[in-house]
Amino acid sequence: MKGMLSTAVLLMAALGFAAPAMADGPQVLPHLKSHRSQVHNPPASGMLLIGNSSDPYEKINRGIWTFNYDFLDRYALRPVAHGYADYVPSPVRTGIRNFLNNFREVNNVVNNACVANFSDSAVSLGRFAVNSTVGLLGLIDVASYMGMDHHPMGFQTVLGKWHVNNGPYLQVPFTGMTTPRDIVGKVVDNIYPPYSEIGWYWMAAIWAVDGIDSRAARIPQEEMLDTSMDPYISARDFYLQYQERLVVGREGMLEQQQKKDAEDEKNLEGYLDEIDE
Repeated sequence: MKGMLSTAVLLMAALGFAAPAMADGPQVLPHLKSHRSQVHNPPASGMLLIGNSSDPYEKINRGIWTFNYDFLDRYALRPVAHGYADYVPSPVRTGIRNFLNNFREVNNVVNNACVANFSDSAVSLGRFAVNSTVGLLGLIDVASYMGMDHHPMGFQTVLGKWHVNNGPYLQVPFTGMTTPRDIVGKVVDNIYPPYSEIGWYWMAAIWAVDGIDSRAARIPQEEMLDTSMDPYISARDFYLQYQERLVVGREGMLEQQQKKDAEDEKNLEGYLDEIDE
């Protein structure tokens, strides 16, 4: 296990697999080889997707997806993630996750303020102060026990709340799903302290640990995509839905769905009227 974990750490550190500021939420990483023959005809690649995104490069994206998830995930990341979940004690994994979350609290302070969530910004500042001291550099989430809830806010979400569209959906070798808005958000998040104050080797180590921990958290999603008729589209839509929900919230997603349903019904009625004529 130790050798396997070391290999994965070096691999993800060298490739920049998962920067800390990228962990705004879950992404999907399945093994899909056995289901490739079941893929149905995909929708038009230029169609408008969730959050005003599109997939004009679907053919290229699918090729990169095959490498990322049928090869890299199956033979490198998935075994390490399962080993991490199986052999690293739960309290240790919780401490690692707490430490990584605390590392991002400065981002949350600034980004919440950018969208006028000043109370959340103040709470994030308090959480950083408490957990960095009493919580032993964030290993223990003392702030939550004190009633100071976690209010994550990535700059990608800030851009969405500023009405910046996602742009085209992209699959990037070694890093997976993203959009231009997401890329810009991650770049900005990574220039905040303490990221800007530490050396590249510490950043590489944090990327690697965060990548393993985040991948282990996505183990429950494997079966869902493994049984999907088209895992590429399922993963794409899951990712875009999650990013959009961060921007508009649950109520906003329900409102958008209701508008879409009403539009679809209107279009169907129009189509039926044309047939009747």
